[in-house]
Amino acid sequence: MYAVSTPEVILLDRARAIPESQARTQRMLNAIEADRIVEVDDAGLASLVEERGWNRLEGRTGQHRMARHPSLIFNAFRWASDSKFAGLRRVYPSLGAHMLLGNNPWTFRDHAKSRAEQNCVCQSAWEFHCAYGCLHACDYCHVPPYFNIMTNLEELAQRIRAFGETIPEQKLYKFDNYTDTICLEPEYGASKTMVETFADWPGRYLLLYTKSDNVEHLLGLGHRGHTLISWSLGCDSVAEHIEKGTPSLDRRLEAMAKCEKAGYRVRARISPMCPVKNWREEYGRLVTRLLNTVTPEVVSIDVIGWMSAAQMKSAIDISLFEDAFAEVVEKLSARGAPKSGKHLFPHAMRADMQRFVIEEIKRLRPAQPVSLCMETADMWRELGPLIGMGPENYVCCCGPTSAPGNPLLSTDAAE
Repeated sequence: MYAVSTPEVILLDRARAIPESQARTQRMLNAIEADRIVEVDDAGLASLVEERGWNRLEGRTGQHRMARHPSLIFNAFRWASDSKFAGLRRVYPSLGAHMLLGNNPWTFRDHAKSRAEQNCVCQSAWEFHCAYGCLHACDYCHVPPYFNIMTNLEELAQRIRAFGETIPEQKLYKFDNYTDTICLEPEYGASKTMVETFADWPGRYLLLYTKSDNVEHLLGLGHRGHTLISWSLGCDSVAEHIEKGTPSLDRRLEAMAKCEKAGYRVRARISPMCPVKNWREEYGRLVTRLLNTVTPEVVSIDVIGWMSAAQMKSAIDISLFEDAFAEVVEKLSARGAPKSGKHLFPHAMRADMQRFVIEEIKRLRPAQPVSLCMETADMWRELGPLIGMGPENYVCCCGPTSAPGNPLLSTDAAE
């Protein structure tokens, strides 16, 4: 796992009571440098959260400006009913977010809600999670200055299989966009547990979601073609100056090549695209290096958003941005524009960035599947003809039917 240096490790009593959790926690503690270790119950955790103001935080990771890795919380799923969790939230309101109460791991991505509230085209799907937080500290990220890690993963794996059998229409399961579990491996053991869970599950596929190059633990696992790995990629300037704590673009591409050689299907998200100075040159080089290194099943593209202009200005050094994009942020911030949903930059500016990347990909590899991520129907109408898909029928990195066998995923993308 990454070399972790944290002010504190917080151990929940319910995690200490589960043998598998004890063993997992100890493996990880052996690899962590911590100033102190604190053991607590729910009431004790609630006091710490309130004392540190973690329940009052808003904004993005770049606004927190952490000098070290976040505090680590070793927790465990409770597998309680919705009514039980509602009661716990009334008793411990400061633990209502980020799975701090050991909340059940499922979330539902609702396409109708995305369209109505954020004007986004997306596909409904169930996702599952085992942590909330990250070690990468990307300026634009939503995670808090603590890292809540669930430790009873064997129970989670069993429940995934049982839950998945009730939704046979879903073929692909994203794990985990609340975190980057690969940073914690092999000590955490989530990759091995989940890869083995899906390896013998007919018609179902696991999607690991990462920016990491920490992939050696994956190479010998018996995935049987049922694990896909999606990398989020930033151009060189973004990786260095905005995605703090992440491996460089070259190191991520090397990791993709290793996993592809080990038989994993690999996917790429050029996301979030940040309009840095000379972004055309930078993203052009990214596309060339990506396609010269691997043959991704699909490439999804996405322009940075999900925050207000004031948040963006506070979290990210917008002097890195091309002048026209920086001026948009400055003007919206000066007006006190409220949070605008997914899409902060105007349609034309987002379209310009995405069209450039699509055309570069298609120039180098005409058959390469490319998709838009969380974009508007208007954007799909404009750019859909370039990629040969539309908002009602497309594949992407994490769609519930974007699994091997989908005819929109070309297996001959390099030809």
